Parts: sequence; C-alpha cells; structure tokens
Amino acid sequence: MGLEMRATCERCDEPLFANGLAYICSYECTFCASCTRKLTHVCPNCGGELVRRPTRV
Repeated sequence: MGLEMRATCERCDEPLFANGLAYICSYECTFCASCTRKLTHVCPNCGGELVRRPTRV
C-alpha cells in the first residue's frame, strides 16, 4: 500500500505536486515547506515528526 499523495497543504491549501516538496507525518497529514517550518516540523494533528515526503515520477 502506497502513501496517499494529497494535493494541497492541510494548513494553507497551497497546491502540492507529486514530484514537489511536501512534508508528511506517520498518519499522512501533509503540509507545504513553509507551513512545516512554521510548525517546527511537528504535526499539529498528532504531534508526530514531519519529514520530507517521497516524490513520484
């Protein structure tokens, strides 16, 4: 089972592309780079670490 590649940031609704930069927690909450920096790499939903999401080609 693969990751759900969400198309928008959960905080600001910025578009996120499958081959672009995005951050994700273990529950697949997904954020743009700008929001991730503001959140200090901590998911506001679960408290988990936000790490760079893998890209797809």
